[in-house]
Amino acid sequence: MSSFERYLAGLIASWEALAVPHPDARVERGDGFIAARFPDPVLNNAVILAAAAVPTAEAAYDGTPHYALWTRDGDTTTEDALTGRGYRPSETTRPMLCRIEDIEDTEDIEDSLGPAVLIDADPVRVAELNGAAPRLVLGVPGLRAYSTKDYRAGLVTIAVGVDVNVSFVATAPDARRQGLATAVVRAALTDSRSRGFQAAGLQSTPMAEGVYRRLGFRAVGRWQEWTRPQ
Repeated sequence: MSSFERYLAGLIASWEALAVPHPDARVERGDGFIAARFPDPVLNNAVILAAAAVPTAEAAYDGTPHYALWTRDGDTTTEDALTGRGYRPSETTRPMLCRIEDIEDTEDIEDSLGPAVLIDADPVRVAELNGAAPRLVLGVPGLRAYSTKDYRAGLVTIAVGVDVNVSFVATAPDARRQGLATAVVRAALTDSRSRGFQAAGLQSTPMAEGVYRRLGFRAVGRWQEWTRPQ
C-alpha cells in the first residue's frame, strides 16, 4: 500500500466513524469515488478518483446544495469533466502522513507539555473551538480529543485500524503563532504512539503545512476542491 493509499484509507474510515452516531449520514463507496453525506454540510465531501464517476458521485448529494468534490493534483481529465458540469475550483489542501514511530522523541513531554495539554479532553469544546456543531464529535467510535488547558487550541484523533486520523485542528484567533497547535499535535502523536498506533494522517491548509512538516508529516499529494456557485 502506498503512502497515499494509506492516508486515503484512514480518511474514509474516519468519515465512516463520524457517520456512526447519525442515522441520516452515510458514506457511499462507488466505482471511482467515495462520497460522505452528513446533516452538517461541512462534512459533505467526495473523493473523485475517475472522471467517469463524477455524475454518480454528484447524485449522492441530490437535494443537498452544499458539498465539495475533490480531485487529485494533475487529474486534468476529471478537472475537465467537473468544469463542464459547472463546477469551479475552490480551496486546496495537502493530504499528509506521519509514521508515529519516527516522530522526535520528547522525553520531557510530561514536564514541558503535560501541564499545558489535556489528553482525552472534552470533544465538545474542541468542536466549539472549530465553530462546528457538538453533535459531530459525540458518540464517534475511536474519537479522542486533545486541547490546551484553556481550550485555546485543540484537535481530535479518530482510530482507524492501526492508524489515527487527525482532524478538527483549531487555534483561537487571539492565540495563534504561540506554538499552541504544535504542542497539541505533538502531544496527540506521542499519546497515540503510547497506545500502539503506527501512523497519523491529516489534511493541511497551505498555511499550516510547514508546522506539520516540522512535526514529521510528509505530503502524499494535493487535493483540489470543486464546488458549484450558489
